[in-house]
Amino acid sequence: MSQAKVDKYKKEKKNRPKAVKRARRRKTASIFIAAALIGAIVGYPLGKGLYKHTVAVRRANATVDGGNYDVWFDQYYTKNYSYLLAAATATDAAGEPGDNVKVIEGDSINDLNLEDLGLDDTATATDGTK
Repeated sequence: MSQAKVDKYKKEKKNRPKAVKRARRRKTASIFIAAALIGAIVGYPLGKGLYKHTVAVRRANATVDGGNYDVWFDQYYTKNYSYLLAAATATDAAGEPGDNVKVIEGDSINDLNLEDLGLDDTATATDGTK
């Protein structure tokens, strides 16, 4: 063998433990990354489906007993449906006879126009500007 080949062999032999450790770390990292990717690809849809199924089963089996019904109504129903309770009907808005209340008919607040309320769209600010 030539001296260059001998020197190259000695250098490789000297660095062999480092190279083996480096190759082992790369192999371990690649296995870990591959397992994480496969787990994410398989696990996410599976977990999402199981979660939806569990929530559906819980909702189907959900009950409210008489003792907690008032609490449920106060907290849940008023939080989610308070806009239904806030809308007054025409008879509620009319008040007692002699009250100065103007009853405005309409299906919703969006059906009202400014003329019904006695307002116009050319309102003027207090300083005279529009």
